[in-house]
Order: sequence, then structure tokens, then C-alpha cells
Amino acid sequence: MESVAAKKRKVSTTCISDDIAFSILSKLPFKSIKRFECVRKSWSLILSENPHFMNMFYKNLLSNSHRYPYYDGASLLLKDLELGKEVFYSIYGERFENKVQLDFTNPFANRFNFRIFGFGSINGTLCLHQDDYNGKTLLWNPSTHAIKLIPPTPYELVESSIDEDVEDFDSIDDTSYLHGFGYDELRNDYNVICYVSIMGEHAGYGDMTLDPFWKIYSLRTNSWRILDVFDMPYSLACIDGTQVYMNGVCHWLCEEEEDSQDGPCLVSFYLSNEKFFITPVPSYLDDCFDVQALWINLVVLNGAIALISYHEETTNFHISILGEYGIKESWTKLFLVGPLSCIERPIGVGTKGEIFVIRKDKELVCIDLSTQMIVELVYKEVNSIDRIVIYKENILPIGGISLFFWSAVAVFLVCGYCLAVGVLEVSSVDPTVFLGSLQACFLRLPCGLAKFTAVVFSSV
Repeated sequence: MESVAAKKRKVSTTCISDDIAFSILSKLPFKSIKRFECVRKSWSLILSENPHFMNMFYKNLLSNSHRYPYYDGASLLLKDLELGKEVFYSIYGERFENKVQLDFTNPFANRFNFRIFGFGSINGTLCLHQDDYNGKTLLWNPSTHAIKLIPPTPYELVESSIDEDVEDFDSIDDTSYLHGFGYDELRNDYNVICYVSIMGEHAGYGDMTLDPFWKIYSLRTNSWRILDVFDMPYSLACIDGTQVYMNGVCHWLCEEEEDSQDGPCLVSFYLSNEKFFITPVPSYLDDCFDVQALWINLVVLNGAIALISYHEETTNFHISILGEYGIKESWTKLFLVGPLSCIERPIGVGTKGEIFVIRKDKELVCIDLSTQMIVELVYKEVNSIDRIVIYKENILPIGGISLFFWSAVAVFLVCGYCLAVGVLEVSSVDPTVFLGSLQACFLRLPCGLAKFTAVVFSSV
């Protein structure tokens, strides 16, 4: 009879072949693959020295992008300028042959043009801001036509951030730079994050640069407060597409500062605990911050943060993906697409990572990363297209998800109650039995909803 020790030795020498293991690994999210590199020596170099594995991974990455919940039911939103007026369209279909104009009423009578902030909508809500990131900001839900203006920073908040005696200043001016827009699932709240610089005219010393600070806006309270963070990198450049939100975390790119030894980096800010990670950008992407020469976008690609850059001189696109926040070495270059000398300028990224560009012949086309081919689109009206972002429709009101739901359920219960009472008056049903059943249903409701419904019942 075979001994236990012999059985253990036999089991320990049995393992899955690399071909099967690579097939399984190629279907995993990028972050998981990076973590599993330490399991076996043959796995440690699969992302850099195994072209067969990379081909499998590319195929699965691009084909599965639409399965990421962020993209379920999503279309694309296109911003154009027609006769000096901002126009937004939702475009969808296999070749984006369908176009629907969205109802956007500029609250400032077109005195200000707005830019779309970030990678796309969050729960159906878009963040729009003035051209210089330092103007008016609003939230807009195209499905409900609701617009919420974000209030300016209260002067008292700016004063509270100044260590010096504010009475010694003749004037104090603050400048806000929009960095993040996201949804805090823990608090059921939308947040806007800004970096604030302050200049003051001192009565004795003249113009002074005062200490900057970070502020965060809460839609639930409709108010700003100072963030308790220090040394969080910021960007004063107005680069569209260098901000993205995913799973409760706001990300933004920062260019290299003249007074800092640090190079370009990615900042990842967690809304739930207000902590942040800094991930340096690798050297082969450092020149992406030459705004005059290049185009750069942060995107969500199959549940991971990816960086797409276009180099004008070589007309190449570089696509890199991030494996772990805070670790520079976890950036991995996935694709090099090009050269594509026919491109005039990129304008956005789609749900599968396809890159939308304006060709030199003024046609709107997209680059399919799975084939690295240019795809002709049905949509041909290229006037002054500004950007294309991802848009997912949501009919719930801005910031009123819970209230909307509770109100609807409460109204349903009250209507059912009133109807039932009317039926009882003309039937032989025992009222005591009916009310007992209703009470049992009522006690099964969540505490908050039960209290809310009780208030409504008391007024009937």
C-alpha cells in the first residue's frame, strides 16, 4: 500500500501546464495578473517576454471591456459647437449611425462655454466647467434635464485657511482649479475636488502668495469644506481627459513642477477615507505633458486605469495600463499603434478603448485597437467637435436617489392603503385581519423607510 509521504510527493509534482495557466491568466483583470507574477518563475515575465500570452490578453481585454458594469447600456456623448452655441448629442449603434440631440439649456445664456470634465458621466450625471477650470461649475443629468450649479467658495472658508491676521490685508483673491468629480458610495454623495491658490495684498508688504489648500464640495450638504491633506500633487494645466473616476476613486495626472524634484505622476484620491496614492509616470511617458505637441487621456479599460497618449511627431499612439496604485513599475505598455499620418487630432475614447479622431480630410473615424485599423463611421457631420465621452443614461434626480426611491414607495403604500380602505367599506373582509397584514408588511421595511412612510401615513 502506498505510503502517505509518497502520495504527498506525487501530488506536489503534479502541476498545471503553462499553456493552460496562461489561458486562464489571460482572462483575468490586469491587476490580478500583476499580483500572480510572483507565483512561478515562468509567470514573472509573461507581460514582457511572452508574445503568445500578450496576444491572448489583448484579445480578452478588448472583447471584455463592454462587460465592465460602468459600460452597461452606455452610449457616447459628443460635444459640438453650432452657430456659436454648444450642442450635445448622444450617438450609438454598431457604427454610431444613431444620433439624438440632448436638451441642454445654458444657465448663463451662452455667455460662457462649458467643457466636459473627466472621462464621462457618473450615474448619468456629467460635470461641466468653464474653459479655464477656474470658473463656474455645474452638474447636469441629460436624461432628466436637471442642472445643479455648484456654489462658489465662501469667503469665510478662504479666511479660515490663512494663518496671518486677515485684517492686515487690503484684498484676498482665491483661484480654484478643478481636479476631481466622483461619487462616494459610502455616503451616497457626489463630490467635487479643487485645489485653491491664494494671493493677498498686504497693507505693509504688498502682494503676497499665501499657503494654498484643497477643498471638497458635498452635494448632500450643498457646501464646501477644507480637505485635511498635505503635499497632494496638483495640476494648473487645463488638459481635457487627464481626469477619470472609477469605483470611488478620483484620478488625475500632474505635470512636473518647476520647484519639485518629482516627475509627472498620477494621483488617486479615495473619496470614502480622503486618502491618496501617488504613482510616478514612467520615463517613456514623461513627454506626454508637452501640451503643445501631444494629446493624453486617462481612461477606464476593462476595470483598470489606462493611459493613452498620441505623439504628434511620430503619429503613434501609446497605450499603457496601471497594475497597482503607488507603484511606478506596475505601468505596462500594452499597445503601440501607428504611425497614422492621416490624423489631425484625437477627440476621445469609447467603451472598448477605441480612439475617436478627426482625420485631415475632416472625417470622424475611430481606431479599433483589436485590429489597429481605422473604422469609417456613419456620423459624418464634423463642425467644431470638441470632445467625445462615455455617457450612461440614468433617470434618477441628481443627488436625490434615496429621496426619490423613498418617496415613490411611500406614495405607493399610501395609495394602496387608501384603495384598500375603500374596498373594505364595500366588502366583508375583516378590517382587523387586513390591518394586521398591513402592519406586518410595514414592520419588514427598512428603518428609515418605515419612519418616512409613517410620516406620510399620519398626514392622510
